[in-house]
Amino acid sequence: MANFLGALALCFCSIAMANNEFEAFFSSLETLSADFTQQTYNDANTPISKTSGYLRFERPASFIWQTNSPIEQTLLLHNQELWLVDTELEQASQRAISELKGTPLYWLINRPEQLKNLPKYTHSKLGVNWYQTQQSNQLSFGFRNNSLHALRLTNTLGQNIQVVFSEMILNPNLEKNTFALDLTNDFDIIRSF
Repeated sequence: MANFLGALALCFCSIAMANNEFEAFFSSLETLSADFTQQTYNDANTPISKTSGYLRFERPASFIWQTNSPIEQTLLLHNQELWLVDTELEQASQRAISELKGTPLYWLINRPEQLKNLPKYTHSKLGVNWYQTQQSNQLSFGFRNNSLHALRLTNTLGQNIQVVFSEMILNPNLEKNTFALDLTNDFDIIRSF
């Protein structure tokens, strides 16, 4: 009986610790630097595309999501301006910041205490604790060793997207020009709102 109670207590402690992992990570986050690999899967769970790049973030609301391979694209938020830059097409389009709602980046920008309906711990698999939002895109955050390890979501086409982070550094010193929009005169500028 004592072994059963001990196992039960350990189980509850693990769940309580897991439920605090999401809030603890995002509450302590001021800046972030990470590399990522993003894979998209069709509804049969077959990989259909793979990209890689890096993420830089600074509170209150500056980030750059840069894909380098196979196509160089940048999603940049700074000074309340959201830009999508396609280097190959030499095109930069300014977007409404409201387009971020429902994306993983929305959760980065806002602190847990500013959000309603925080993601809930759902399960652990292969050493990763998963938290799922209540959103229709089934956005989930995966944590390993109290650090953000992966993201999963379903896009509007029903495709599953998984992002796995590496080389993550929490609260690094970032260069002042990290979030500067630097476009040559060759770029077409489109304002979509």
